[in-house]
Amino acid sequence: MNKVYFGFLFLGMLLISSCTSYESLLSYNESAIPGTPQSINNFKPLRIKSHDLLSIQISSVDGDAIQAFQLSTGGESGSAGHLYLVNSDGFIEFPTLGSIAVKGLEIETAKDTIQALLSPYFTQKPIVQVKLDNFTVNVHGEVGGGGTFRINNDRLTVIEAVIMAGDFTNYSRRDSVLIIRENENIREFAYVNFNSADIFNSPYFYLQQNDVIYIRPNKSKVNTVRDPASRFLPWVSTLVSMAALLFSITR
Repeated sequence: MNKVYFGFLFLGMLLISSCTSYESLLSYNESAIPGTPQSINNFKPLRIKSHDLLSIQISSVDGDAIQAFQLSTGGESGSAGHLYLVNSDGFIEFPTLGSIAVKGLEIETAKDTIQALLSPYFTQKPIVQVKLDNFTVNVHGEVGGGGTFRINNDRLTVIEAVIMAGDFTNYSRRDSVLIIRENENIREFAYVNFNSADIFNSPYFYLQQNDVIYIRPNKSKVNTVRDPASRFLPWVSTLVSMAALLFSITR
């Protein structure tokens, strides 16, 4: 009886060893998460880059003055809004004001800069809203539903991006999620580890415009997409071993 018991125990271990481990499906390594609040030191506000698209809206009670800053007719009275492309030199071409340097500025700083340039033309300081219109991220690989996602605010984490893409599957490599980022003429490659609480302190935890996130499949997924013959070879080998072991312990 002991032989049979240990034989089945050994076979169970063989089967378990071929499956995805429990630890690999966990995120953040909860046992290592601090028990006290932490300061957020790795968030950096988005900065405007060449070829960004800015949505700029101006509002004022001075309806006559605002007409000088409208690029098209038919807008609401007392407001003017338009999309502005940041050229390769980092400037936008604004009606009446001409070229405005915005490359490298944070969104709030760009808003204050434009507002200061507009103020002399108005009896009261106009209200200016600036939004990065091309804040998108691309998520693909081993997720529920990848794609390109447009972000409505200026703060997005890699966790939120993965959730928007349908979250991880049972075959996702959580320990090495690739992030591809372009800064002017430099392309950066970095990995974040969802199995570790250190992800919260990563400089890539907060995403930037046009970041690409790729989630690789684990070995279990690779085995499921092999050609039909080789796909079942490991199982055939295991079954043969099981049969041989059962034969030897029941003799």
